Amino acid sequence: MKLRLSVAALTDAVSYTARALPARPPVPVLAGMLLTATTGTLHLAASDTEVYTADTTAAEVADAGQAVVPGRLLNDICSRLPKGADVDLELVDKGTRLAVASRSARFTLPVLPLGEYPALPALPGAVATVPAGTLAHTVAQVAIAASTDQTLPAITGIQLRLEGERLQLSATDRYRIARHELALTLTAPVPRKGAAKRRKPEPGEGPDPAAKDAAPQALVPSRALSEAARALDGEHALTLHWSEGLFGLATPGGRSYTTRILTAHQFPKTDFLLQGLGAVATWTLPVAEAAAALQRVALVATRNTPVLLVLDGATVRIEAGSGDDARGSDRVSVNASGEFGDGFTIAFNPGYLADALKALDAPEAELHISKADKPVLLLPRLGEGAQTPYQHLLMPVRLSG
Repeated sequence: MKLRLSVAALTDAVSYTARALPARPPVPVLAGMLLTATTGTLHLAASDTEVYTADTTAAEVADAGQAVVPGRLLNDICSRLPKGADVDLELVDKGTRLAVASRSARFTLPVLPLGEYPALPALPGAVATVPAGTLAHTVAQVAIAASTDQTLPAITGIQLRLEGERLQLSATDRYRIARHELALTLTAPVPRKGAAKRRKPEPGEGPDPAAKDAAPQALVPSRALSEAARALDGEHALTLHWSEGLFGLATPGGRSYTTRILTAHQFPKTDFLLQGLGAVATWTLPVAEAAAALQRVALVATRNTPVLLVLDGATVRIEAGSGDDARGSDRVSVNASGEFGDGFTIAFNPGYLADALKALDAPEAELHISKADKPVLLLPRLGEGAQTPYQHLLMPVRLSG
């Protein structure tokens, strides 16, 4: 293998591909990055067996070939090569080392056993396209509600459900639910897991009760999907790749990020919570002012203690602290309508409430409230007649007494 390309191109491709390198490789060869040189092209790939990254860049290839080299070391070297220069890569010492040369800088890296490197799965078939920026924004809004508790894998994922040409993303950690819908352009049918098992209704019988769940869906690890959406963000379209076991994103330039679907786990049923709220009051708050007041007051909220929101005329009083502990309060304006009057109090985990306000990404927030101990639906206020594709359900903290 012998090739030449620009330092900028190699650095960009290596730094992206290194995202899938495991911090603690289960086997030594997985610390490596697979380099494949073919006519006019250098292809790079890495994996931790759960996620797979790949990139392609143009190169002047004198000799085609493959090599697995220490990925993090190669990434460090590339980041310090002379900017604006070219770099030569060549297998030397009978293929046991990779020489990296740029101007006066010279390195040789040991080559890992190519035969021990696991076969990487092919990118699944393309099923749709979506603007990269739109997907990155949507995933960020939803992922905030995903759990990080690895002992409960079903709630560490983001559920993707395709309904027509709209993709619904949902996440929950049992204390909150975030859901967003975005439009996409379908290019091929999406695999339907278990479609063959749905029975046909008998004559005179209503629709198949499983039909509601007939929409293609997948549970994708939140961390992987968030990383992929951030890494592939930009002013371009992304292609969605979907099979029964894998989900991937790819750019027009050949850069891709693939992750395994959590096929052994079932995402909790959340539709009934979002649809059966039965709100009897609505509070409209300015998001920036509410977030700033919450941040100040939360300074005196000790571990695992809530902040209180108390309706007081045309304001909501935000309070924290009690007894001999430090206390704090602040006020924000509110437009309140519905059944609750002055003195109505509802409590929240301050971190969860701050996350919800941030995720709304709007000047004003609507809080739809049914009771002080029932879930509250937060929506971005978009104006009369406008419908939001984003919903954030937050469970209040029960107050004693």
